[in-house]
Parts: sequence; C-alpha cells; structure tokens
Amino acid sequence: MRGPVAAAAAAAVLTGGSVAEAQPAARDAVPVVEAAAVPAAEARAEERAGDGLSAVAHFYGALSTGNTALMARAVSRGWVDVPTRPGLGTGVAGAQQLVREVRAAFPDLVEAVTGITRSGDRIHVSLQHCGTHSAEFAGVPATYKYVCFRGEETQTVRNGLISSTEHWEDIDGFLKEVGK
Repeated sequence: MRGPVAAAAAAAVLTGGSVAEAQPAARDAVPVVEAAAVPAAEARAEERAGDGLSAVAHFYGALSTGNTALMARAVSRGWVDVPTRPGLGTGVAGAQQLVREVRAAFPDLVEAVTGITRSGDRIHVSLQHCGTHSAEFAGVPATYKYVCFRGEETQTVRNGLISSTEHWEDIDGFLKEVGK
C-alpha cells in the first residue's frame, strides 16, 4: 500500500470502516493499522475507558499519512521516544516532529501493523515500515529505493494516551534493502 491508498485505508479505519473497504483491489496488502479495525463508536468508548488502542491507531495513522494533528489524540503531554534521537522533543510537539522527520526520510511511508499484543499498560506492536528512502536515514544518504524493513515497538499507555514509545528497527534489514 502506498500514498493515497494508505491514507484512505488509515482514514477508513479511524472513522469506523475497515482497511479492506478502503482498498478492495489490494486484498493481498498488509493492513495499515489492523489493530485499529474497531468500529469508531467502540474505539471512542475504549479511548474514554483508557484502553489506549485508539491512541495506538492514531499514532500509526499519523506516521502513515503525515497528518501530525493525529498525534494530539495519540500521545500524552510528557510522551518520550526511547531511544530518542538528539534534538527530538517530547510530548505532542515531539511526536509531531517525529512524524515530520520520518516522513522526510520516507515521504510515502506506510506503517503496516503485523501483530499486536497487550500486557497491562503496555501495547506491543510488530510492524513493517515501507516507503521510498528519500533522505538520510541510519547514516545512509537517500537512495530513492522503495524499501521495507521490520520494526518492533512497545507503547506504554496511561489514561488512554501513549506516554512512551520504545522502538527497535531492523537496521540490518534496511541496509540490505538499500544495498549497503
């Protein structure tokens, strides 16, 4: 899934539809935010109850569409990225900065959730990052190759919002994809 298809899929999920409805011709594609394929009314009820799945859906929706405003519904005022990159802020502004930086490196990025588990206040997300490598990433200048590599993230949720994101990206897989 790329560009408008990914944006349509994320928008459908976040408004109560499904990825399949947004992309009937791409039945073999991995869903953008499969964990968020909860009807909108249920997602709003979960969000009010502090479940955090809506926050996680908004987080990956923001990264997949570039809509930084979604981060206000995803992260807390004190949100932190672990490990953090030098210069990355915290809270909503930091999460929005993250979206801009990641989308600069991969402007057509799709965050395809491949698995999700929960343990207490922690939601673990397995995903596939796919996009065109268009700016420096992991020390590698832009190659303009379309790449896919794995990631694992643990979102800690408090009061229905993500308070921290611990992440690991398969940099070796990325390097192999770009021929390094």
